[in-house]
Order: sequence, then C-alpha cells, then structure tokens
Amino acid sequence: MLTPPPSLPLVLDLDGTVLRTDTFHEMMAQALRQRPWILLFLPFWLWKGRAFAKVHLTEQITLNPSILSYNNTLLNFLREEAQKGRPLILATGSPQKIALVIADHLGLFQEVIGSDEKTNMTGQRKCNALLAKFGPQGFDYAGDSLNDAHIWKVCSKALVVHPKPAVLRCVAALKPPSEIHVFPREVKRPWALIQTLRPLFWGVNLVAFSWPLFIAWGLLTSGLLIAGDLLILPYERKTDHRPSLFAKGHLHLSTAFILSSLFIFLSLLLFTISKSWIILSVLLLYIPVFMGLDSFTRPFHPLWRWIILGFGQLLALRVLNT
Repeated sequence: MLTPPPSLPLVLDLDGTVLRTDTFHEMMAQALRQRPWILLFLPFWLWKGRAFAKVHLTEQITLNPSILSYNNTLLNFLREEAQKGRPLILATGSPQKIALVIADHLGLFQEVIGSDEKTNMTGQRKCNALLAKFGPQGFDYAGDSLNDAHIWKVCSKALVVHPKPAVLRCVAALKPPSEIHVFPREVKRPWALIQTLRPLFWGVNLVAFSWPLFIAWGLLTSGLLIAGDLLILPYERKTDHRPSLFAKGHLHLSTAFILSSLFIFLSLLLFTISKSWIILSVLLLYIPVFMGLDSFTRPFHPLWRWIILGFGQLLALRVLNT
C-alpha cells in the first residue's frame, strides 16, 4: 500500500500573520503605559538600524504572550496541520527572544528563526535563510505584506493572511491561483478607521461657536480616545469587554500611534493659533480629566460611557462659550 507523500514544511511570519499586530509596536505601547521615557531613546536606536532598535526595546520590555491579539482563524488551521504531523516553523523579523516566548506559549512550532542585533530577519535576508534550509519549492510560506514577496516567489504554496489589495495583486503575479490560499480580513479597513475616530463626539462639537474650534476640539477628542485605546490594551484583551479595534487587532497599533499624536498635535496647534489663554487653561484641565474619565468608563455600557464623556465635552465647550 502506498503511503501519501509527507507535507512540505509550513513557514510562517509572526507580525501581521500569526499575530494580528506587530510585536515592535506592542512593545512601544507597553513602554507608553509602563516606562514612557524609554520611547525618547527610540529614535537613536532606530538610527542604528531597526534590528538594533528591536533588540534593545526587547531588553527593556517584557511582553505577556497571553494577552496578545492572535489570528485565531489561522491558529485553528495550524492546529489541524500540526495534528497531521506537518512541520511548522516560525520565521520572523521580531527578536529571537520574543519569538521564542510566543512560540512556547502557542506550542505549535518545531523551530523558530528570529532577528538578532545585527540581522533583521525580513525580506531578502529571510528568503536567503529559508532557501539555504529548504531549497527552492521546498516549503510553503504564510505572510501578509509586500516584504514577503521574495519568499512567495521561491516557495511552493503561498498563504496570504489579511492582505491589502496591493499584496494580493503581487501574489497573483507570482503564483497561479491553485498555489495561493488567502485568509481574508474580517473587518473592512476604511470602516474600521471611521469607527475609531468616534464620529459621535464630532457631533457633540457642533455646539462650538466657531469652525476652527469645532475642528480643533474634534481632533483633540479623537486623538485622546485613540491614545486611551493604547493605554488600556491589556485590560480590554483580558476582559474582552467591548474591546477597541486596536485591541482586537483589526487596526495596526502603528495607526494608533500616528493618528493620536497627529490629531493631538494639530488640535493644540489650532488652539495655540487662537492665542486665547482661556482656551489653553481649560485644555490643561480638560485633557487629564477626559483621559481619566475615558479610562474609568471603559467597563460601562457604551450608552452610559458616551453620555458621561459627551457631558464632559459639553461642559468644557460651555466654559469656552461664556
């Protein structure tokens, strides 16, 4: 009786594939919550290279793998493959230390290939390492970004996880449809971005007495709420109580860092241009009070949460209108 040929090893990326998020951004978010001064060193570390920055941030921050946002659909598939005896290898640009912690937590991988201080195991470097180990067409590969195109070109089958349209087009140009397996996104990205801006609060700002104030206050509120999403990530993931889109992994944490800092900066710039000391003094009180209320009301029913935060907004705008 003939036995079926053994399955090819399946190599998987970590960030954006096994994880919905990026371990580097997860460590940045944890540093923001616990040791924010570390982020001041980040530009200098990045200047020496992304691999250097990753390793040094890993030395300062310890991630808890149990509260990270995993791609459960993919994990279920991997468990089925593991039961069939298929070799699973984790190959990632994340530091080896972090990759090993996550691999031990999941208990699915036979081998882990990660980055060190000198080598950022992404793109062509990862491709060369896998070719040296398995040879052309000697493995299947699961990834999520254009950085994985080098590997998809030389692997046997391409597994594409939560891809953007450009990534799908790239893979389609490299492989026939029979050699492509797609794990689609559950949430459409444009709608997710609109949701995270909390348009309801922009409606509350319509009581502002000028359009510049309406825009500035809307940007500030959205920026503070997104910053709050970053600060409360572990709680929302542990309790699973109406977690934000960032906690669920439907939006990248890098998006949260960019939007929150950009919105807060632009709003403060608009407020400063107004040259009103009354507005600036109200802001000094409003920002910490609003952030505190945001954190306090996270466990509440959404209706009560929006009522409390909206009332705080209206009260601040009322003070400015007097």
